[in-house]
Amino acid sequence: MRQYPLEKNMPSLNYIVNNWPRSKPILKKFVLSRYSSPNLFMICQSCLRELKIFRETKINYILRKVTKICLINKTYNTYHNCHHFKAVMVISCIIAKNIKLSRRDKVLLVIISLCHDLEHQGRRVISKPYYQEELSYDIFRRLFYKFFLKKDELQRILKIFRNTYFPKKPKKVGDKLEKIILDADILSSLMFDVSTGLNFAGRLKHELKMTSTSEELFESFLNSINNKSLYMDRSKKLC
Repeated sequence: MRQYPLEKNMPSLNYIVNNWPRSKPILKKFVLSRYSSPNLFMICQSCLRELKIFRETKINYILRKVTKICLINKTYNTYHNCHHFKAVMVISCIIAKNIKLSRRDKVLLVIISLCHDLEHQGRRVISKPYYQEELSYDIFRRLFYKFFLKKDELQRILKIFRNTYFPKKPKKVGDKLEKIILDADILSSLMFDVSTGLNFAGRLKHELKMTSTSEELFESFLNSINNKSLYMDRSKKLC
């Protein structure tokens, strides 16, 4: 099978999945890296090909534009930035690799996981629940208007965006696509080790300008997980 490297010196999604858990340190290195901007367009292309989506030329123009926007970090976020976008997208595709999804859902998986925190404001300047999620969705909808998203698809996507709001557990999650993205959104802080979790807690602490320690923030996060657990069996096996 042809290999599609995620980045230079970084193996394909297929290699990571087929060699799990021996490939876990490789994925950890990829997720933790933040010393240079990721090539998000190339990663999108690799993920689509790994999910057996070829010749999606009509979305390439949009993806080029969107991935450039995802690299812009106006509020200097240390957590919700292009590295978070790449991690959620790749982990989403790892979960989805051997799960039956329609062709359309595979494409939606890549673009939603990439854009779910689009133009994130960092520290919430407005404390209203779902404000940031709905803001990211509105930007997403404007960028992807040429992708011909139907009304029911837009409602579905809005629901997924809203349910990434961590403080509240969704009342009902029956959508397989939604389950994958919600799991991937928190897995980078859970699936490796405590030191990795503390690393991400430190990034979030800095972004939120919190006075609590990284240890306290990570402990709070773990306590919250009890009320918002992983949905997919595949996700649980990655931990």
